Amino acid sequence: MKKTLKQIIHLVTLIENFLCSVGLVLTTFLVFAQVVNRYWLHFEIMWLSDMALYIFVFSMLMAISLTTRENGHTAVDIFGDLYFGKKPKINAFYKIVLNIISLSILISFYSPVYKFTLRAIKYPEYGTLVRWFNTSWLAETMFAMLLLCIFHISHLLIDQLLSFYQIVRSDLGGDLQ
Repeated sequence: MKKTLKQIIHLVTLIENFLCSVGLVLTTFLVFAQVVNRYWLHFEIMWLSDMALYIFVFSMLMAISLTTRENGHTAVDIFGDLYFGKKPKINAFYKIVLNIISLSILISFYSPVYKFTLRAIKYPEYGTLVRWFNTSWLAETMFAMLLLCIFHISHLLIDQLLSFYQIVRSDLGGDLQ
């Protein structure tokens, strides 16, 4: 079970890293091509800007879940480090509380985002310059990002709870000797 969970986390990590990297490279390439076309060749291809924007938005939404996985934007470490830096037990508890609050907020957004995603699937909206391009995927990507953030924070919370348990256990063991 533990090995399977690690494999799932590794697979999710690879997919997130791949999507964010490819999205950034594609966005850079499309913007560069648009600049060359517009200013050097004096021939603007309108849909390049739309595609670059769509890919950029997708990459940024995926980057939110990647940042959550790395415990980047969910942690307010300055307060914990400033006040609890020398007290590992209190600092660990503080981080657990922060992740519980973050997880609660994400779960509270689940229902409205889910309804918004279902509506986007049922009523597709198409791009202005690229008429065949369905822009409803933005809502679907936002839902996927929310699910990934919930998954990552849950995983971080479990790791933090296990670490906190080890700290408390070692403190109790040290007091008994």
